[in-house]
Amino acid sequence: MTHTRDQVLASANAMFGESNLAEVLAVLDAYGTESHEREVNRVKLAILELSEGDKEKLLYWIKIAKADYRDPLAAQELGPIPPEEGAKLQGMAKNLIDRWGKK
Repeated sequence: MTHTRDQVLASANAMFGESNLAEVLAVLDAYGTESHEREVNRVKLAILELSEGDKEKLLYWIKIAKADYRDPLAAQELGPIPPEEGAKLQGMAKNLIDRWGKK
């Protein structure tokens, strides 16, 4: 499915309101300026959903997307990880990192 700028505009307007639209779009448009920032409208729609209408979350997810566009897409698809699951995954990652450092 192709995602459009019109969908981004409608979603931003619904989420943040017309009075905040210009500011929100300025923040959103920080994503997609680099050649490695792919699926621009799809990622922006994911970021809007993940922001839940909160400007701080919007800024957070833009920063995440600029590092790796797949992260907000995965977060949108999978939803939040329960704390116990997150702790388990972090433990597994730490174990792997520790093993890499040993010969």
